[in-house]
Amino acid sequence: MKIEINAYAVPEKGAALVPFSYQAEVGAHDVLVKLTHRSITRGDLQMMKNDWGDARFPLVPSHEMVGIVDRTGSRVTELKPGDRVGVGYQVGACFECDFCRRGTEQFCSRQRVVGVHAYGGLAEHIVVDARFAFPLPPQLAPAPLTPLMSSGLTVFAAITYAQLPRDARVAVLGIGGLGRVALRFLRAMGHRVSGFSRSPEKRQTIGQLGAEYVDGADSAALAAYRNTFDLILSTLNVPFDLNAYLGMLKPDGQLGLVATPLQPLSLRAGVLYDYARRRIYGNYVGSRADMTGMLDFVATHHVAPDVTVMPFSSMREAIDRVRSNEVGTALVLESLR
Repeated sequence: MKIEINAYAVPEKGAALVPFSYQAEVGAHDVLVKLTHRSITRGDLQMMKNDWGDARFPLVPSHEMVGIVDRTGSRVTELKPGDRVGVGYQVGACFECDFCRRGTEQFCSRQRVVGVHAYGGLAEHIVVDARFAFPLPPQLAPAPLTPLMSSGLTVFAAITYAQLPRDARVAVLGIGGLGRVALRFLRAMGHRVSGFSRSPEKRQTIGQLGAEYVDGADSAALAAYRNTFDLILSTLNVPFDLNAYLGMLKPDGQLGLVATPLQPLSLRAGVLYDYARRRIYGNYVGSRADMTGMLDFVATHHVAPDVTVMPFSSMREAIDRVRSNEVGTALVLESLR
């Protein structure tokens, strides 16, 4: 049976939000989720502008959501109505390919993601494959869990992939939404962390998160960190001096990219192998196992991010505030219940 879902959409690239409705059906493996919380991120704004060239319009933004299961498909056994779940950027996969069979379904060539193949969280409900609706720790409030559904998953998966030694030296580039979550995770894991930012006003935030502030615009300060870090995690979506930061890695160090500068970066290949064996890797969201591991970690260490909560009706104001960098926390829209 078809269900009409009321939402807000961007009808075309760069346009403003307008009321929108669409038809959906709860399949055998699906759940219908009544959304209570959803985030607005800089990534949502980039998708609305089609910065990456793959957005499909009309586009319903927001790829980090929390809600309550309303209805389950005939083959869903792991969830029931009333369960609180989180939903992220990926909402489906084939579960048949090699990647899905080995538990890396985020690489499935037939995956479905918000903004490209599916509508997002600026809506009253969403229909999603139940295997991508994740039960949430009951002891934690839903609003701070919302940004973890994509931002948190992405950095957690990137950090765990690096297989860091104990008490590693780690740097985070860019202290926005992704960077703040990364600092929390890394400190809770027991690592020594530095936060690189060109914004002096981020010094206090970085310090409060237990990390050392480094001025990313100070070339002398950067030079002092040569051969220092086991991992540098870049959350930057603007161009940066890739070679300078690679030179800050220890000989077996790694640089992980979890965001995409829209302009190409220049690489001097020698910095990877001159008296070293450095490497660069990228990380695309995370697997379902990564999501479960992250939620367990957050519940154990109580490291959910700080959030600013606004009513769902203030979505346009929220978008403006994110666009103008007016908030220093994740921004979550809450529906009245």
